[in-house]
Amino acid sequence: MDAVQETGSMVSSAIALCLRDRWTEAAELLAENDSWRTESAVSAMLGELFGGLAELWDGRCARFGANLTERERWPLRTVPRHRDDQVTSYVTALLVLGERARAEKLLADEAFPETGLRDSDRSILAAMRGRPARAIEFARRSVADRSRRGYDIGSAAAHLSTVSVLLSQGRSTEARGLLAAARATAPTLAHLLDIAEARVDVASGETDRAVRRLHAATRGLAVGTDIAWAELAELALRRNDRASAKQALDALEDLATAMPTGRVLLHRHLVRACLGEEPAGECLWLARERDQPLELAVVTDRLARHGA
Repeated sequence: MDAVQETGSMVSSAIALCLRDRWTEAAELLAENDSWRTESAVSAMLGELFGGLAELWDGRCARFGANLTERERWPLRTVPRHRDDQVTSYVTALLVLGERARAEKLLADEAFPETGLRDSDRSILAAMRGRPARAIEFARRSVADRSRRGYDIGSAAAHLSTVSVLLSQGRSTEARGLLAAARATAPTLAHLLDIAEARVDVASGETDRAVRRLHAATRGLAVGTDIAWAELAELALRRNDRASAKQALDALEDLATAMPTGRVLLHRHLVRACLGEEPAGECLWLARERDQPLELAVVTDRLARHGA
C-alpha cells in the first residue's frame, strides 16, 4: 500500500502498531481521537480500513461487516489503486476468517481478478478449494517474495492452511521447514503460526507441547482461536478428559456469540457433536455447505473417531 506514506501521523502510528501485531492498541489509538477522518482522504481510508481490521481481529465484527456491505461509501473508491487496496484487504480478511464463499463473492461483485491477489491469499484459496499443490506453490512464493511482506496480513493464515495440507500428506519435515521460513518473515497474526506448529507437534506425537502452544494462541487476538479451541477439545477427548473438552466448548460458545462466522459456528457444532451434546447432522451440513474438502475431511474424521 503506497498510500501509507501519504497518511497523517496518527494513522501512520496506528498502522505501525498493526504491523507489529499490536492490533488492540491500534484500535484504541484510532478510537481515542477520530481527527484522522478529516485530515485527508487517504487518512480517512486507511484509518477506517485498519481500524475495522483491528476490531475484527479482536472479535468485534460490526464495523468490518458494515464497511463490507456499504462498499459504495469507501473513501477514494473511484481511485483505482485505492479501490484495489481496499478490495484486496477485505478479501484477505475474509480468507483469514475462513469465509471462502464471501471472499469469492466479493471478487465477483468487484470484478477483481484473482491474479491481482497476493500469493498468500491465492494459497489460502487453493487450499480451501482442495488444490494442495497450488496451495503449497503459492505459499512458498509468498515467503520468497520480500517486496510486500510488511502489508501481507494473510501470510500467517496462508502458512497455517499450507502446513495443514502438508501434514495431511504426511510431509511433516516440509511443514516444519515452511514454518521456519514463515517465522523469519515476522508476519502479523503470528499466533496462527503457533496453531500451525501445534499441529506439527501433534503429528510428531508431542501432544503436551501442542496443548501449551494452543493455549498460548488463545490468549491474545480472537481471530483463529476457534481453530485452537477445537484442537484443544479434540486432544482432550483423545485422552478422555471431558472436562477440558467442555471448557474448550464453553470458549467456543462465547466466541460464537461475539464472532459468528461460518468457521466458528462449524467448530462449535463439531465439538458439541463430539461431546455427544447434539447430533452430527448440523455440523455435517455446515461443513458440506462450506465446500472446503480438507476441512470436511477433518470434520468427518473427528465425528467418526468419537462415535458421532
